[in-house]
Amino acid sequence: MSLKFLSDIEAGTIIEDIAAAVSSGTNNRNHDIDFAKSHANYTVTAVNAASNKITFSNLGSTIVGKHGSIIITNPSAVGSYTWLGSSGLPATAYTPGGQQITFDTTASKIAIITYFVIASDKVLINYAGAFSAYEQAAP
Repeated sequence: MSLKFLSDIEAGTIIEDIAAAVSSGTNNRNHDIDFAKSHANYTVTAVNAASNKITFSNLGSTIVGKHGSIIITNPSAVGSYTWLGSSGLPATAYTPGGQQITFDTTASKIAIITYFVIASDKVLINYAGAFSAYEQAAP
């Protein structure tokens, strides 16, 4: 099995257990995570547009216990790239301490949101951003 990298994934491509979020709205800035899909892991390719946001669909009692990751890849050009602040996630998303996420908007950076569905109306999430290549010692 060959290794797949995020740079190899095109929007709409399904690779093993990774599915692209369905993007819609003006400039494709609304990224829907459809929990009815059999996949546990999703990719979001953010667009260089104001007010990107993530939505959840098909939450229900049949998916309680589902868990996985949402990988966010920032665009290479970020002139007007932003996330929609407190409306950037649905009300069913629960963060540690109820804190608003400050999304990293640096060009080409990668972030991850891990999630766990604990009820038909509650998704626990945790965000980590600004991933970069691990610094290597000079030879």
